[in-house]
Formats: sequence, C-alpha cells, structure tokens
Amino acid sequence: MEPTGRYAGGVSFVPTRDGWLVHTPGEDFLAVSAPGGERPDRPPPGDPDLAEVFAEEGVLERVPARRPGAVALTGDGPLVEAVALLLGRTGLTCGDEDVAVRVAVAPWPRDDLFRRLAAEARETGTALHLGFAEGRRWYAGPFWTGPATASYEDLRLRRLAASPWPDELSAYWAWLDSGGAPETGPAFPLGAGVAAALIVADVWAYLHGEDAPGTGVQAGFDPATGLLNRHPVLPVPAGLMTEQP
Repeated sequence: MEPTGRYAGGVSFVPTRDGWLVHTPGEDFLAVSAPGGERPDRPPPGDPDLAEVFAEEGVLERVPARRPGAVALTGDGPLVEAVALLLGRTGLTCGDEDVAVRVAVAPWPRDDLFRRLAAEARETGTALHLGFAEGRRWYAGPFWTGPATASYEDLRLRRLAASPWPDELSAYWAWLDSGGAPETGPAFPLGAGVAAALIVADVWAYLHGEDAPGTGVQAGFDPATGLLNRHPVLPVPAGLMTEQP
C-alpha cells in the first residue's frame, strides 16, 4: 500500500521542543524532529524524510478509490435502522439501481429469504451481507463477495451438519418463515448497533478496495456477556452435503 499523503485516523501529533511526539494508530510512539528547526502544527504529509517510517507505522494511508455502485438495504427491526444510520454517516449511498452490495437484515433468521438472496447473489455476482438476531445474540455475516467465499447457504448447511438437533433447527426456521416470532422480539435490541457496525465496516472496506474482515466469516455478539466471537465459514463443495427432505 503506497501512501498518498493522507494521515490515517487516530494519529496524534504532540508538540515537543524540537518537533513532535507522534501517537500512531497502533498506539505506539514516534519521536520526530521538525525539519529546518521550524515546527508547524504537524509535519507535512509529503515530507520525503518521514514518508517511509510513517507508512510503516500506519501514520500515512492511501486515499482509497471508491468502487461505483450503491448499497441496497432491505429488512426490518432495530438492525435495519442501525445499518441505515451508519451507512449515512460513512457517506455510502443507498439505492436500488446500480447496486454494488446488497445488505439484508432481520430481527430473527429469515431462512427462505436469505437462501433466495444467496442464490441471486451467485447469479448476479453482487456482494451480499446479512445480519439477524437469534436467541440473545446478534449476528453479522458471512459477507459473500464472490465464488471463493462462503454464503448463507454454506452457513446453513454447516449449521445443520454440526447441530445435535438438525430436524428441530429446520423446524424452527420454517416456523419463523411461516410468521412465527420470539415472544418479545429480539433480545437486547441495543446489540444491533454492534452487528450494524461490523456490517457497515465490511461494506465500506469492500467498496473501497480493502479487505473486509467479515468476508466468509460470521460474527456473533452477545450483549449479555459482552463477548464477540468470529467464526470462519468454509464454502461447501458442490454435492458434499445436501439437505434431506
């Protein structure tokens, strides 16, 4: 990654007698002398004497190029509101034309919908991110960005294969699809904010040519314990696992 003269978020320049104490995004410190004995508020980003060390320490970052296309957001419940708010704050455009990423969220699993969207994503090549609550946890992902990454279909097959109650899990999803719902809605609605932040961070990274941490990963946040777990989801080879009727 070549720096282009923009300071990264989280950088601080603390004035010293002959320069600055630089607090880096990685929470390290650099002692930098002011060139020529003059000390402006901060060193110029294009200073060739500092560019290499600043790039190595993450002080400088390149200005990412924005991939064309909008974000199509669908869903209901507290998660759709939280995602919409964060998308707006990051300057990402929502719309249903020229879609680059589709985000579908729900207050509980929507198995039929998520399966249909996963199939459409594979047909069109449009990236797909998902979010929902289940039990007391809020989940984000897996973020599907192409044929080599895991989708919701891979997630559900692996969940069914790993569950000691696969029939009951299928029945539960079918009940929700038929209009069933948890007694009082999703638990800990404020946990939706964490899932939304993970989703929007992934979408922003993808649209700006960066690696999205949630690609092929499902993250689960438990507000009751404060724990966030991330589970890589491996794509299921065609024909390896099939759901029996």
